[in-house]
Amino acid sequence: MEAIQDVLRVRGLDVVIGNYHYSPEEEEKLLRNHLVNRPRGILLTGFDHTAASRQMLETSGIPCVHMMELDTRLGAYCVGFSQQQAGAEAARHLIGRGRRRLAYMAAQLDPRVLQRGAGFHRVLEDAGLFDPALQVSTRQASSIGLGGELFARLLDQHPDVDGVFFCNDDLAQGAALEALRLGVAIPERVSLVGFNDLPGSAHMVPRLTSIRTPREAVGQRAAQVLLGLLDGVAQHPQVDLGFELVVRESS
Repeated sequence: MEAIQDVLRVRGLDVVIGNYHYSPEEEEKLLRNHLVNRPRGILLTGFDHTAASRQMLETSGIPCVHMMELDTRLGAYCVGFSQQQAGAEAARHLIGRGRRRLAYMAAQLDPRVLQRGAGFHRVLEDAGLFDPALQVSTRQASSIGLGGELFARLLDQHPDVDGVFFCNDDLAQGAALEALRLGVAIPERVSLVGFNDLPGSAHMVPRLTSIRTPREAVGQRAAQVLLGLLDGVAQHPQVDLGFELVVRESS
């Protein structure tokens, strides 16, 4: 948000923030309320909108840029990276480390979490390594405590698991702490890969392997694209900023 505000503030534009709690229905209510005031532009996270939201966006005539996902089929402006490719990269890394009993641990289950899981699972299926019993999901909010709880349960039910990709670093951090408590060697027994490379991941023991996402750059570039649209300057409909697998000690 700070990156977005920094870009738009220079042009004298104020940012009104709406938190939709990953609910398309809540997003629809927010859009309806904000559109009454005819904002200059709209920045949205992802493409998981209700039919009513899509209709409002189309008929409003207000420039809109989507963030954190890429989707050329919709013909919309978007700035982000491929969530599926990020999940696939995590799977390839773990397989390359010789891991064969691989789990995906997902919380909150917003569309981007599901996309990462789909990419991860596709690589496992292609390698003949996908086991649905090892795929853990919950609608609970992602947290360090939840990561430890789910990791302990996974090891109890499937002691042969040897690699886990987490939908977010806080889950992975919780798992690493739980492994320390249980005396489970990381990465000798189980390799861990997180997502987002959150502060603290590089300082865990062992240091956490994670997929670094350009969140600040996404906000900055999305705001720049929006300004370009407001100025009537042609913009590329899809800006792919990529991601980076940061390999550390946990894998």
